[in-house]
Amino acid sequence: MSKEGLRRLGLPESALKERVSYLTLGLLATGAGCFLSDPQLDYECLDVTILGSGPHQRRRPRFDVQIKASSVGGAVRALAGGDFAISLPRDQYENLRAPAFVPIKFVAHIFPRGTDIPQVMTDGDRMVLDGIMLRSDPHDWRPLPSGQESGTVHLRREDVFDSEYIQSEIKILGDGGGR
Repeated sequence: MSKEGLRRLGLPESALKERVSYLTLGLLATGAGCFLSDPQLDYECLDVTILGSGPHQRRRPRFDVQIKASSVGGAVRALAGGDFAISLPRDQYENLRAPAFVPIKFVAHIFPRGTDIPQVMTDGDRMVLDGIMLRSDPHDWRPLPSGQESGTVHLRREDVFDSEYIQSEIKILGDGGGR
């Protein structure tokens, strides 16, 4: 659908990127043998929970996800070496850092510069979406100094959020590891 067609439907570009990110997250979770519980909760910096299925030492291994979708040059800045950074308001940054019973991961779905409508391309027998999903663990973030109004999250290029990562994290949690 064209940009104008989306405007007529009342769907802003940011909402479309968000929807694409939720759908992509669902596909990745499914590929890892997991599922999403109640997507779009969006309270206390929580968008969705990924739950493992199958036998595990611990019952119902899961982790929460806060997802942000943006194009490079929007909320996301490209850094030297292929890494990225995103700035979060203080309350959101500190809320994500707060101790919790269920681990939370911050995931940024980063689209190429100038992407208004994410595109799906075919690559042989598979479909490929513009952009990349990178992760960060808020447990590792430093506290913000008093008076600082925002926190910067560094997203390393090698910290890809994909089905293999989801599988690995669920296995660790299901075996009693993690926090």
